[in-house]
This record gives sequence, C-alpha cells and structure tokens, in this order.
Amino acid sequence: MKFRDFLSLLDSKGVLQHYKEPISTQLEIASYLKKNDGKPILFENVKESSIPVVGNLMSSMDLVAMGMGIEKGSFIEKMISSIESAKGRSNIAISNKQAFSYIEPDLDAIPILKHYPLDQGPYITSGVVFAERYGIRNISFHRLAKLGKDRLVGRLVEKRDLHSMYIDAKEHGEDLDVAISIGNSIGVLLAAATSVEKDFYELNIAGELEGRIEIVKAKSNNIYYPVDSEIVLEGKILHDETAKEGPFLDLTETYDIVREQPVFAIEKIAIKKEPIYHALLPGGNEHKILMGAPRAPTIYKSIKEAGVDVRDVYLTEGGSGWLDAVISIRKRSEGDPRLAIDAAIKGHKSLKKITVVDDDIDITNPNEVNYAVTMYWEAGKEVVMKGVKGSSLDPMATPDGIGSKLCIDATRPLNVPEEKKLKMSRVR
Repeated sequence: MKFRDFLSLLDSKGVLQHYKEPISTQLEIASYLKKNDGKPILFENVKESSIPVVGNLMSSMDLVAMGMGIEKGSFIEKMISSIESAKGRSNIAISNKQAFSYIEPDLDAIPILKHYPLDQGPYITSGVVFAERYGIRNISFHRLAKLGKDRLVGRLVEKRDLHSMYIDAKEHGEDLDVAISIGNSIGVLLAAATSVEKDFYELNIAGELEGRIEIVKAKSNNIYYPVDSEIVLEGKILHDETAKEGPFLDLTETYDIVREQPVFAIEKIAIKKEPIYHALLPGGNEHKILMGAPRAPTIYKSIKEAGVDVRDVYLTEGGSGWLDAVISIRKRSEGDPRLAIDAAIKGHKSLKKITVVDDDIDITNPNEVNYAVTMYWEAGKEVVMKGVKGSSLDPMATPDGIGSKLCIDATRPLNVPEEKKLKMSRVR
C-alpha cells in the first residue's frame, strides 16, 4: 500500500492520531512517539519546518497487516510467496510522471529528528538508500546523521551489500551514486528490510507486495527511485571523506559506539507537493518490527525444510525484534522442538533466545507464551549454548557477536499418562 493511501486508511479507521499543538523536532516529537508507541501519530505543527511528521506507522503487526491488506496470520505466507515470485519476474515500471519539485540541497528545511539526548544529533532513520554499481542494484535501510545543509554521515554495516558497493567504488577512486527515499510504501519498507542474495534486487519484492512499483530517474545521477516517495535526497557516498558517526540509540535501546563512517553529499532534493516526513523511532516498536518481521519468513522456511510442521514465527518486541523468537509447531514427535531450534538458528544466527510452543498458543501474546513456558517446560527440556555466534547487538556478547543462546521447549508431551490428561487439557 502506498504511503499516502496507508495514512488515509488509518485516518478513515480512526487509528491515526492528529497532534495539532506546536512541537519540536529536537527530542519532543521522539518523546511523544515513545510515550505512545504502537499508535500512529501525525504531527501537523512542527516548529522547525512546514513539513508535517508522522511516526509509529508500522508499530504493531496489526498495522503491518493493515498496510499489506492481509490478515495478521498471513504475513509469513505473503512474504515468502512475494519473495519467490520476485525471483522470476519484475513488477517495476519506469514512469513519466512529474511527481516532484527539485530544490537545491538544504537539509535544514526537512524536519529531521533528534531522538535522544546523547545522540550525535538529528538522524534520518526511515530513509531507504537506493544504489547501483556494475548493474547490481540494492535498497536498504541506513541511519544517517545530519552534518550540515548538504552532508550526512551514514552507518554502513561491514560486508553488507551497500558497504561492498562503497568499498569497490572507493578502491577505484570513485564516488557511489545514491538516492535516499523517505516516505515509502509498505512494500518498499518491508523489501528494504529483507535480506536476499546479492544479485537479487529487493525492489522486485516490493513490486510483488504492491502489485506494481513505478520508478523515476534522479535529476542528478542515474539512480531510479519510487515515484510515490515523499522526499528523496539525491547524491553520492564520497570515496574520500569520512566523519565520526554516533552515539546513536539502537535497536536494543542502548547506545551504539562512535565509528568513522562514509559521508553522503546531497546534490538535489526531490520533494512532493505538501510532503509528509516519516519518522522511525529508534528502539521503538516500528524499528523492532521492521528489523524482525522480515526475518520471520527466513526462519519459517528453514524450519519447514527441516521437516517440522511449523505454524508461525514471531520475533518479539521484548527481544528488540531481533534476538528473541517464539515458534509455534504442530508437534508430531518429541524431537520436533529440537529440530525447530537448530533450524531457527540456521535461519537467523543472531537469535539469543528461542521458545517453541504448540500451535494453540498465540505467539504474539507474551502472556500466552509465558503460560506455555510456565505450564509445559521442565528441567532438561531446555538447550543452553555457550560461545556460539550470535549478534553484536547482544550486550552480553563479544564485539564480534560471540555469546550464548537459551532455547526452551514449551510444548506439551505427546504421550501423557492417564492421570495427567485432565491437567494437560487446556480450555480455550
């Protein structure tokens, strides 16, 4: 669903809150989003800019499902089918629409938020970076700290696609052309958060999710981006300029360290008529869902391939949408939970905690999951792993992500003694 269409839908259902009082981009908007996490809010009167700000858009799986036009329980199936379909075709079309006005770079005109007191400064957090090199195209999320009117410094995670493109360009003494799209469709946001093989263009997934994606060519370089974007920063990653990036409050609601990172030079700003700026709260539910939800299909597929009758996978907000997974299965043997655990780790090595439950448990409800653990776990049904590959986001892991994993089998036994059958019969 397109960005504007989604806002209209939320408004028509009475889900979108309208905040009309003057409010600042400097901590105030982020603070209000934090206090109202899970509730989409449109800030109509931003002190520092004429552009309204909207946040908490995808801060629950119910909102994600609404934006995709599906039932909540169909998310994994829809993502897997869209990824598979995107491998064989492209629903991307070049558009001739005159959708944007183009202005000289002035990042002061855009309501970029400072989210937390110790942050380096204002950060763009919902921006999807479009890049291409030698015919390989990539879209991905990267946090971008404002340095000046036409400069940003961006965190590029080592060995990921955009970082690899940048390094290749740098080694050849070349800048890397990019476009940073803000105010994206639901399909583009989910596609940009999905990990796929290097030569697989993520925007094709968005094309499958949306039915069709129309793109336009940048004015200042050869990058194409969606015609439905609200604001697009056209520019390049400089091969010969870096700056300090951080501190930044990350996914786990703890501060990430300061690093030397590449500088983005903005050459042109494409802007829609009466644009709306999408703010994504770092460490908020929307951040956690966009990080974690696209990993659920990967885990699901891995468990399915292991021969387990998996029903659903959910990466919890309590695990920052990254470190903690709950998996429901239709158990056919006592070995199924362990097979599911091993396959889940194969599908997402960053997991620190895995809980396997029966398929009558609502895995999105922490009370239901806690019920299953309390009632059906017993000593010996857990698996503890030490000194294994995990995530650098885990505060207890080493800087390169070596840590521990706790895996809990909270499924009911298949063979229940006669005297326990009543106790094991759960009333729904």
